[in-house]
Amino acid sequence: MTSLIAFAVLAAGFVADGSARVEARGGPTEGGEDPNSVGISADLLGRVSGPDGALRFGFSPSAVRAQGNQLFARGFGEAELRLRESAHVRLRQALGYGSLDLSPVAAVTGRGPVQPPAGTTFVSVEESATSLQADVAASRRLRFAGSAAWLISGGADAAARATFPLSRGPLVRGSAEWAATHTDTLRIAVQGFDHRYSNGQRSSVAAATVGWQSRVARSTEVAVSLGPGIGRARTLASQDASTIFYAVGAVDVHSLPLRNLSASLGAGVEPLGDPLSGDLVERGSLRASVTWDRHRSIAITGQLVGSVALTSGSGGPTSPQAGDRYLQGEVGATVPLDPRSSLAAGLRGALVSRPLLSQPSDQWVAFVRYVAQLPLLR
Repeated sequence: MTSLIAFAVLAAGFVADGSARVEARGGPTEGGEDPNSVGISADLLGRVSGPDGALRFGFSPSAVRAQGNQLFARGFGEAELRLRESAHVRLRQALGYGSLDLSPVAAVTGRGPVQPPAGTTFVSVEESATSLQADVAASRRLRFAGSAAWLISGGADAAARATFPLSRGPLVRGSAEWAATHTDTLRIAVQGFDHRYSNGQRSSVAAATVGWQSRVARSTEVAVSLGPGIGRARTLASQDASTIFYAVGAVDVHSLPLRNLSASLGAGVEPLGDPLSGDLVERGSLRASVTWDRHRSIAITGQLVGSVALTSGSGGPTSPQAGDRYLQGEVGATVPLDPRSSLAAGLRGALVSRPLLSQPSDQWVAFVRYVAQLPLLR
């Protein structure tokens, strides 16, 4: 009887949602790179809620018809425990495996720094992220958050790791936020990672920033952060190491200047472990987006993300060089077909100042995308 009651409670709090996307893209072949493809992907999300916590899970498979059949899947499971009304602890495990589309004309994510393309369109990749996160509201104005994660990402086999080395290592973050006024928030954040790569490289970074976020006008919000960082790069085989001080910072502006029009602009600088070489490189990034949305009518969007390498790596064939630039952009229009589906079409392009392997310096495609929301169970 007890088990039946528990099952009924869980079933009553179970919610599942999903979405599906189909995209076809096509453009001219440059440098032997054929950008034409047809892909289908889906997101399945589920949640079980109770008075003391929640269980969440998700599964995102995708299939692309390009250079053969390419399959990839990501999934996660998360358990949240409410210690009290203002304190939460979350344990999360995420996994990914398959042939990942690293093409420069893949969908623009809108976040930077943008990493240059790997020189090959599809790479066999494995991913794993195990994390523990705590969030505590000490008062109405003061909030603390911290997380620790073990990350694995890169080539799934020896052939893939030749161009996309496998990285392993911890990532630790912590922050404190103080709501100084109704419109201003102060934030102190620290972060550190130590990643070892299958090609023998090792990159370690520790950084701290002080930030301020404010609603400077009724429809405009600004966030600024700045601080120092220290990085250490070394080759495991020789144990040669170099320690460098870096600047870490970001600025983001979000605004609604006109009715139906929203815009955002951001820039940042931070040291990162380069995923193609394992080198520690400082990158500057730029991201911008504009959306004109009439709601229940046509929506026009434009996105631009880019990066520039501010320092050089170890000098290998895939190692970044200071001044390397990479830019991705997309413009498109979306028309709702009904409350749960839409059709989009547009243009997408990419520019790279120093192409790797036989990759062209610029590519562009036209795309058509259909998206449908699937409320599975409520």
